[in-house]
Amino acid sequence: PLLRFSTRSLAEKTQWIGLISQHCAFCDSNEFRDIQAKLQSRNQQRGMPEKGTLPALYFEPPRILTSVPSGYKLDEMSKRHRSRSNVKDSARSNNISYPPSKPMHRQSNPSYLSEGAHKQNYRGLFNLLVIILVVSNFRLILDAVSKHGFILNKIGTLSDFWEAEWSEKMVDFPFLSGLLIVQAFVVGSYAIEKMLCQAWIGECFGMLLHLINTNASLGVVSLVVWHLVKNPLKGAALILQATITWLKLISYVHANHDYRATVKETHIAMFALVKDLDDEGLQMTYPQNVTLGNIYFFWFAPTLTYQIAFPRTPYIRWDKVLTLTIRLFISATLVAFFAAQVIAPNLDNLLRDLEANKGQPISHIEVIGSYLLKLSLTSTYIWLLTFYGFFHCFLNISAELLRFGDRVFYRDWWNASEVSAYWRLWNMPVHYWLVRHVYFPSIRIGLSKKGATFVVFFVSAVMHEVLISVPCHMVRVWSFLAMMGQLPLIILTKYIDKRNPGSSIGNIIFWISFCFVGQPMAILLYTIDYWEINHQKRWDDIILDDAKQASPQRGSPLAMIGRVMGASPEL
Repeated sequence: PLLRFSTRSLAEKTQWIGLISQHCAFCDSNEFRDIQAKLQSRNQQRGMPEKGTLPALYFEPPRILTSVPSGYKLDEMSKRHRSRSNVKDSARSNNISYPPSKPMHRQSNPSYLSEGAHKQNYRGLFNLLVIILVVSNFRLILDAVSKHGFILNKIGTLSDFWEAEWSEKMVDFPFLSGLLIVQAFVVGSYAIEKMLCQAWIGECFGMLLHLINTNASLGVVSLVVWHLVKNPLKGAALILQATITWLKLISYVHANHDYRATVKETHIAMFALVKDLDDEGLQMTYPQNVTLGNIYFFWFAPTLTYQIAFPRTPYIRWDKVLTLTIRLFISATLVAFFAAQVIAPNLDNLLRDLEANKGQPISHIEVIGSYLLKLSLTSTYIWLLTFYGFFHCFLNISAELLRFGDRVFYRDWWNASEVSAYWRLWNMPVHYWLVRHVYFPSIRIGLSKKGATFVVFFVSAVMHEVLISVPCHMVRVWSFLAMMGQLPLIILTKYIDKRNPGSSIGNIIFWISFCFVGQPMAILLYTIDYWEINHQKRWDDIILDDAKQASPQRGSPLAMIGRVMGASPEL
């Protein structure tokens, strides 16, 4: 600054020297060293990603000084002084500093996109990718609308509801009865635990009752859905609720059994491990936790693993509840729009194409491959929107209303460089449940880590298959095989990540296997199986009906074909 400054005043130069000296003194101070140490530790933390995840790619915001020395507005002060200076040779002094022979290349430096370059800010490229994403998806929606029409124009008005029969207005009785059955098993689990803690029944007999009650909560509801609930969506909602209740009751029984075995250590462990407890949680011990209100708080809470008391927040933030509710509504609306506007018409066309190419396996493979590409992008959007709507919006709404403190429902699974990291990070409530109630119990009975991992994936595969096969009223193994097929992918991606730490190859394999192969393929396979089963059942019913009511008109082949196609009896 002294060399570039054009003033001839000794006092002003002395003032500048004083300001620069203050800067230098600050750089020699302990405060400056503390700031540098914090920055260095932060950079070290950024450079050490979690095991199985990619190293961070930062879009750095403008740096803000947390602590500044006196005289930190040197540039501003110099500009104000230049504007007041009447020295006519100031421009000339600036020109002298840039002669034609001034060297521009002063040291060896790599290009900005090279590996040896310093850390770059890719925020501008990120903005470009967002623009490309919006434009390309807008084009996708326009193509779907031009081919199939705008789906919102086909939605009926509310008057159609009131004109329907009373039986059609009411929610199916089996669906309501299934929800009530779930509550009966929750109350039953509380009653059995109450008798155990009061020593009214023996430990072995009580655990036998728990075993029957807990498994019946899923088995009875599965039978109700299989035999009485015909709508797959209603059946899926009911079986999902029953599965969540089954997992919660297992955790409730398992944890309370452990509390009974270690009553003295329970309160000490609670203080040692759990923070942010409210006054009631600080005083809670077993069997004080065995109340109907406690088990129902756990049933409503966004967790699958039971404990005596949970971390709590001091109050409900209603503005956050409103914001999350709006986001949840937008996410659900977009999911419904993509499913109705893109997925459903393509699945209809798929079934028509398969029917047209019936008996030609090669043509079937070509048709399935074509629709696999058509559905891959939209199914990925639906999956991401569903994840955001449920795991972020809905679970945070539940946590906020219940003042549930621990809200780490997911972690950065999108950075998974190996498939096992994805399963550990994307669904933390299920991960905690599997670790506590499947993995470590398997280790305790003598299984190796690999054997316990296999058991975990087997249980998860069975549950995935139940959630799909029971509502659709068909037993298939596509979801089960897809889950068990994760084991070879885990071995492959772990080997790649071990040989090339921080490589994106495992992450690319994860995205392709889940979003562009796995999910659209599952949609296609289950749709084809569901259509074939219902189509064959409808055909058999028509043939049986015609056999019972045989007549020259109704029993003719043309009449049968017409009925299959939905023609009126008069035609």
